[in-house]
Amino acid sequence: MRARHPFARRTVREGRVAVTADVDNVVTTVTVRGSWGRSLSRDAFLALKKSLGAHPDAVIIDLCDLDDPHAASALTWITARRVADAMDPPVHVVACAPPASVLADRLERLGAAYYLPTYADLTLARAAATTARPHTDQRRLALPPEPDTPSLARNLVTDACAAWRLPGEVLYPARLVMSELAGNAVEHARTPIVVVVLRRDEGLHLVVNDRDPRLPTLLPAPKEPPGDLWNARGQGLRTVQAASAAWGALPTAEGKMVWATIFPS
Repeated sequence: MRARHPFARRTVREGRVAVTADVDNVVTTVTVRGSWGRSLSRDAFLALKKSLGAHPDAVIIDLCDLDDPHAASALTWITARRVADAMDPPVHVVACAPPASVLADRLERLGAAYYLPTYADLTLARAAATTARPHTDQRRLALPPEPDTPSLARNLVTDACAAWRLPGEVLYPARLVMSELAGNAVEHARTPIVVVVLRRDEGLHLVVNDRDPRLPTLLPAPKEPPGDLWNARGQGLRTVQAASAAWGALPTAEGKMVWATIFPS
């Protein structure tokens, strides 16, 4: 057998990270493909940070197509799990990787303190993620793209705050933010939407899901106030940004979800 040259290079596959949110199950999947290296490490870190920022019930890290022969990425996935465990409420993190891979073996041998549940394929990981922590403090409503949709979405926030006895300093900004998110979806996506209100400790997590894959963009602030404030367009996300602790958007299988989190000031 010919010995491998010490400077021979293995084939490097271009790395790619994809994030997909599942609004129905409040689960986000982060898929990492290609050869592990500095660039893919950075992209994976940013994707995980963005996914955890949306505070789903669970995050699935799909490593089935990751080329990592030395398990160099293991610390990244373990760190994500530990960060998620420290959130309030905690986010359940699971992974899937080929059972015979070096990475799966490394994750299994790290011990209880660094334990990351790892499954053989995405189907098993998804089943574990969707059944681990059912979310009971949740309100959801499917709405058409009609003019009164923002009002109905605001009412869902009001009902949730009343049921969970949340204070007005959560209710009023949450109603404002939900109105903006739902109004943007009606105006720009023009598709049926699903609005979701979830309790997050003493605050709320708001989600608006539509079937338009285009992610929203925060426009630069106008240099001069518009002549007619009632007709000013494109500044709704600035209201969301100002009134919420955090906000963002993630692609879904059929479009996108835009979310925002409100906490007492």
